[in-house]
Amino acid sequence: MPPSTWNAAFSGANLLAVCGWLLLIAAPRWRASQILAGLAIPTLLSLGYLVLIAVHWHEARGGFSSLDDVAALFASRPLLLAGWIHYLAFDLLTGAWLLRRAQREGLPHWAMLPVLALTFLFGPVGYLLYRLVATSRDIVAEDRIPRFLARLPAPFRALEWEPRLGAAGIAMALLAIPTALAYAIDPRLLNGDPVWLKPLKFEISIAIYLFSFALLLPLTSEAFQRSRLGRFTVWPVIGLLFFELVYIAWRASRAEASHYNADGPAAVALYSAMGIAAVLFTAASGILAYGLARKDAAPLPPILRRSLILGLGLTAVLGILSGATLSGAGGHTVGTPLPTAAVIPFFGWSLSVGDLRPAHFLALHAMQIVPGFALLALPLRPAVALRAVDAFALAYACLTGAALVAALNARPLLGIG
Repeated sequence: MPPSTWNAAFSGANLLAVCGWLLLIAAPRWRASQILAGLAIPTLLSLGYLVLIAVHWHEARGGFSSLDDVAALFASRPLLLAGWIHYLAFDLLTGAWLLRRAQREGLPHWAMLPVLALTFLFGPVGYLLYRLVATSRDIVAEDRIPRFLARLPAPFRALEWEPRLGAAGIAMALLAIPTALAYAIDPRLLNGDPVWLKPLKFEISIAIYLFSFALLLPLTSEAFQRSRLGRFTVWPVIGLLFFELVYIAWRASRAEASHYNADGPAAVALYSAMGIAAVLFTAASGILAYGLARKDAAPLPPILRRSLILGLGLTAVLGILSGATLSGAGGHTVGTPLPTAAVIPFFGWSLSVGDLRPAHFLALHAMQIVPGFALLALPLRPAVALRAVDAFALAYACLTGAALVAALNARPLLGIG
């Protein structure tokens, strides 16, 4: 047959499969969607596959015993088309099955949209994402985390767990596993660092951020949690953080810079969107500080309440300030480090020139470090403990500011190094 015939068959099979995917995405609960996408269209594609195999298998060269044999097998245009239709049929079947399963388990359809999109584009990756979403939800739904918290000593025993933020934190932590594997086997470098190092660091940091929110939001009142500000600290924060991670991981997979990338209008727009997202989810820590400062918040020891409010407030203010400085600087460093210059392992912070990232790190993690100090100060008399927390928060803010100023003056890590 002429090439145009195979091209027409290829286009027809693609159109048929796309129609099935659109039904799953746009009309997930319409019974006809499952009949067409989960039965009729895969059946038609399977029939086309069967005809191609029956007619052209005799001319096959190669086989399945080695990669070279598979490459030789698909050198045949009809068999290459058959292999493509094989993918179309089984990916669509998998997508329909995942959607039915998600509906039985009560997963919201919006959570399935990226699952369906990735199953359509990359097959097993979509299934893995579904397993990630379902596993994270199951861990939270089965109350495993609250049971774990109940075994901890006071005051941790009284902690509760916001399930949506908790599930998102678990999902982010689980994402670090394939990223760590990619980090271990991918030899590519970007600006001297392994390409998967930045996504791995962000996954760990975002998971800590989400777990912190999951533990702290239940300490606010129900009235605050129902308010617009309170609602902003859940799904908007989750969405913004996952958008940030997906963008960074996508760039890493292409060995491209996610930050300071100005390679065309699309890159500039995406980087700007990432910056806006960072400002919004950082500001959410200030909103959470307000919720804990309200009179209707859950009763807490004064030292813990003070430390949480100060830590979250410092994260909001210093995080946005240091982030804006990073964004406006046009690069992580002030000064040009030599390729062989010393850096702090894993973090990659420069020990030879000014580096803006340590100050940003300190700012973003004030919400954990200041309350951590308060736990150490609990044995002190209440008045002394409060003064100690205030002094520590002030010193922490000064340290973060000094790190930022030192970096802007091209001095590494407060001039040490």
